[in-house]
Amino acid sequence: MIHFSIIIPFHSKDPYRKKALSIVMNYYKTFFPNNEIIVASDGNSPYSKSAAINKAVKKAKTELIAIIDADILCPKETILSGLKLLELYPLILPYNKVIDLSQNLSQVLYNKSHFSLNPSILHGKNRHSKKAIPVGGINLIKKTCFLKIKGFDERFIGWGGEDDAFVAASDTICGTHKRLTGAIYHLWHPSKKAEGNPHYSKNHRFTVEYFKAYNKKEEMMKILSNRKDV
Repeated sequence: MIHFSIIIPFHSKDPYRKKALSIVMNYYKTFFPNNEIIVASDGNSPYSKSAAINKAVKKAKTELIAIIDADILCPKETILSGLKLLELYPLILPYNKVIDLSQNLSQVLYNKSHFSLNPSILHGKNRHSKKAIPVGGINLIKKTCFLKIKGFDERFIGWGGEDDAFVAASDTICGTHKRLTGAIYHLWHPSKKAEGNPHYSKNHRFTVEYFKAYNKKEEMMKILSNRKDV
């Protein structure tokens, strides 16, 4: 049995996002009943996904950490395969496709009174081309690496860019990540564009800093040393 902690960042009053969180919680409780699940809702004000995740990881009791968005379903075997690979790599991105579930299928899941899901029923539209695969959604990482790079940068407010910065720091300081072949599934809910975040321009500027320091350990360490979080 692999012991690991599941961290789910969440901050929303939207009823559909709350339903998505409920489905995600039940999904992972069903497949991983002996593992702790921490909802990372306690961030800074205004809400910082980065700060919330950092606080949650510090509470986590295990060395292996799965950071999973509150609208993402990832097959059990994919997660287990990724966790095993943390013996060889500091960070695993256990997918190369993001499948957007339809509104109708998501509604079916939202209306279930008892959660019992056969992953084979999950189907939808692939969101990205092979040249534009994201790095967020779900990250499997060793806690030692997470702390070494001081977790997520808490200068990021809301959503947007923090995942890219996090992976850039991990690749540069801890070693290159490993991406697996397979799909993760995104539950439908009314969407908000990252550009709608009033802090988007600052977040973008911070992301560019990390990209410029990618694979340049000394420059990346300067960025990390100037941060006050974790």
